[in-house]
Amino acid sequence: MTMKLGISTWAYQDLPMAEALARISQLSDRAEILCEARHSLLRPENLEALSSFSLKFTVHGLVADINIASIYPEFREASVKLHRRAIEASASAGAELYVIHPGYTAWSFCAQDALQALDQSLADLGALQEELGICLAVENMPKSDWLFFHKPDLDLHGMGLVLDVGHAQTCSTLQSFLGRPELVHIHLHDNCGGNDDHLPLGRGSIDFAPVLHMIEEKGLSAALEQKTEAGILESLEILKTFKAQAPIYRDQVKYGNP
Repeated sequence: MTMKLGISTWAYQDLPMAEALARISQLSDRAEILCEARHSLLRPENLEALSSFSLKFTVHGLVADINIASIYPEFREASVKLHRRAIEASASAGAELYVIHPGYTAWSFCAQDALQALDQSLADLGALQEELGICLAVENMPKSDWLFFHKPDLDLHGMGLVLDVGHAQTCSTLQSFLGRPELVHIHLHDNCGGNDDHLPLGRGSIDFAPVLHMIEEKGLSAALEQKTEAGILESLEILKTFKAQAPIYRDQVKYGNP
């Protein structure tokens, strides 16, 4: 099976959208648009640039200044509304998937109130799937005292799960996320377990065999999330090696809840 592998525009944030997509189209027929700054789909010129390519694509939703877990209703509702605008733009442009970060709490003593706010936001966003005709999915977060969703403990309100392999590695929860029925998309990058480094594949300590097996078994889409084009190219070469070893790792992988 050919992997449905996209390349994140994160590695090309210094380039205009059209140039970033031109570079990606030389490497893959899929992209993941990081909907921020120069590549925001709230900018009409970026939607126009996207329409000039035949790439299939997913969208990494808004992150900057967004907190769908805010304990202040005004901020929470504004964050949901901004997501809605970006989701509408993504759907109209033909995106297959829109990725959502689950927000954060500024103080540990506000965590329960923030989780309640997050649940309301997820319910609000989940209702947009049918209305706007696009798959929405929530991404797990790296180890942190203020970020949520380190393990599969949220009600996603009918939305999918984006497994960020590097994030899960920092929380020692990769096996817990693999095999979840909500899993629809995977972010691929490496680290050594301590920091969310977004290294090229093979540069850290992650065992990608069960991840690649799950992608193949379920026909999942995936995206490389390295910070530079050099990191993308290195990861693509490593994936070729993994593919050559597929008959070996396919018989060795174990996944699911420990």
